[in-house]
Amino acid sequence: MGPIRIREGFRDQILYVVPRPILERMSRHPLLYHLVPTDIGWYPNARYHYCERENGAPEHILILCMDGEGWYEIKGDRHPLRKNEAVIIPRNTPHVYGASEAAPWSIHWVHFVGASADYFVHHLPDDVHSLAVDPQTAADLDRLFRDCYESFLGSFVLQRMIYISQTLHHLLGSLFFNNRAFSPTLRTSRFHNIQETVDFLRQNLDRPISLDEMADHAGLSKSHFVRLFKEQTGYSPVDYFIHLKMQHACMLLSVTDKTNREIGLEVGYDDPYYFSRIFKKVIGISPSGYRSGLEQNQGHAPAIEARQAWR
Repeated sequence: MGPIRIREGFRDQILYVVPRPILERMSRHPLLYHLVPTDIGWYPNARYHYCERENGAPEHILILCMDGEGWYEIKGDRHPLRKNEAVIIPRNTPHVYGASEAAPWSIHWVHFVGASADYFVHHLPDDVHSLAVDPQTAADLDRLFRDCYESFLGSFVLQRMIYISQTLHHLLGSLFFNNRAFSPTLRTSRFHNIQETVDFLRQNLDRPISLDEMADHAGLSKSHFVRLFKEQTGYSPVDYFIHLKMQHACMLLSVTDKTNREIGLEVGYDDPYYFSRIFKKVIGISPSGYRSGLEQNQGHAPAIEARQAWR
């Protein structure tokens, strides 16, 4: 007798499959075109769970292991999948996966498609399909999955599908970009030092701060500090500090009647002409032009502000 294999039908399982005619019609909507789930579910203590797709699935697949363990096989290579780990299987990729017999997994899973879906999936390096998930992120993902299940109780109406799509976007964003066990910008052991330095910069916008002083505050060598800071923010420490100053200057131009000289002093520039040059270089428009744009738009910031609101 061969091994017991079950595709679905587990006690207390949750399973939703969006009817394909509804999916095809809704996927043309601008808020669903980029990312939409096609199938989603929760298989707790899924003893004997097994799934094989010789030609893959037409959708990308995410499996998140919340407890127990299992395995997946892609291109003939088998790998374990344990608690607080996830696997991403790209669409049209032949695969097999199943639960451990000794400690069957409990998994959330979702099939999804769309232009943003392709980006998320290919964010992993080539031939890498799994990633670790830190416990806090795993708890957040569990909540977001359950939010999706509850939303499906309202049937496959457009408003619910849009909400579920946005929730899935949040879920994938958390997995890849707010997951300390995976995200390169979060997993460094010195992350807190950099964040403390960012807070220090925010509290001292009214004065110049040298690179040496920043590195001393972080408790790092200057070269190490510069490398970690740029890894985590995408900016050099000095450029980041200038951007913080200009962001604050934008706020002052928006909500006060202070002169350029007064605003320049508040962000650490004694020379109002130098402040204006720096402002235009960073924001793309002079302080007076920025304020005029606010007035012309009846108090709404011009498009340039949206581009610069990077943090």
